[in-house]
Amino acid sequence: MFYPNKLRAAVYTIGWTVLLAAFPLLVISVSQLSFLYQSWLHLLQNDHSASVGFSVAGWLYTWFHIDAKNATVLIGALVFCLPFLKWKYYNDVQFKLFFLSSILLWIVIFNHKAESATFIIAVTGIAIWFFSQKRTLLNTILFATAFIFTILSPTDLFPKSIRENFVIPYVLKAVPCILIWFKIMYDLLFFKPGSNNLTPAGKAV
Repeated sequence: MFYPNKLRAAVYTIGWTVLLAAFPLLVISVSQLSFLYQSWLHLLQNDHSASVGFSVAGWLYTWFHIDAKNATVLIGALVFCLPFLKWKYYNDVQFKLFFLSSILLWIVIFNHKAESATFIIAVTGIAIWFFSQKRTLLNTILFATAFIFTILSPTDLFPKSIRENFVIPYVLKAVPCILIWFKIMYDLLFFKPGSNNLTPAGKAV
């Protein structure tokens, strides 16, 4: 969406998607590939019943007893797309860094099958968000919370009893990521060029 030549980007995206989707045909037949994709789609449509994991859906279910697995992803996708309405900031480096951070967090916290190791993607987004702007008390608290619960909680620094009785059941690994994603969305929706940049707006970092 931020690429200047959007038509060219769309054509290349469609072309590579088709090419990569058909790539397995080098080793299997069309009927086999069709069966595999149908089986994959069926799995994606029905695997919510197995678990909700370290995700927004898992957090809502564990903390508030709200069972909204499919609705959570739909609402999350709609909220994720709202900053695209800020089209006049597409060329602002700070805006693009925030959006990159949002993507890296979104694909993890809205994935009900995300495993603990997958959170390295979300942590990368948190680091980009935190270190690409001026420090504030709220952001520092959120970052510290993520460092403790998202990064350190699976390690031996947390006693096994705490991990098994609190961290895992209450999806504490995901909670800081969820809070930071909402903070990033706020930063994007109320974005003002140069308000908290480490570098002048529009300049390369």
